[in-house]
Amino acid sequence: MKRTSVKSCSGPLLDRAALGIGAVTVVSGASQAAAPGLVLKLVGAENSPATCQLFGTVGMFMTVTGGMLTHSMLCRKSMRLALFWSVVQKAGAVGAVAIGVRRGVFARRALAVAAFDLLSAAVLAAGLGAKMLPKHERTLR
Repeated sequence: MKRTSVKSCSGPLLDRAALGIGAVTVVSGASQAAAPGLVLKLVGAENSPATCQLFGTVGMFMTVTGGMLTHSMLCRKSMRLALFWSVVQKAGAVGAVAIGVRRGVFARRALAVAAFDLLSAAVLAAGLGAKMLPKHERTLR
């Protein structure tokens, strides 16, 4: 009788669990980002412009984090994936802060935070682009 080791069974099971967790996090985060007022109402929380803005922002971060987890589990290329999803997160943060300023939830000075995130996204995108070049094209001439 052949015994199956715990290690050989737990790897694929944990991988599937991580993939499922990532996918659920994407769906719940996207729902929260798209309709924060509805989700706040469903969970019985205060539903004000400030809580909607912040809850929507948290939903965006959940979507990005879940996307990174899901994508990494599917592709197994963590360096480029982490850079890619970090660019997405920074771009989402820029949008969330800009929307908050436009809605009057944040003061205009919050755009300084958005500017930093925009610069961060550009730097990370440049790093991602460099990682995607063939190795021989990455060296300086």
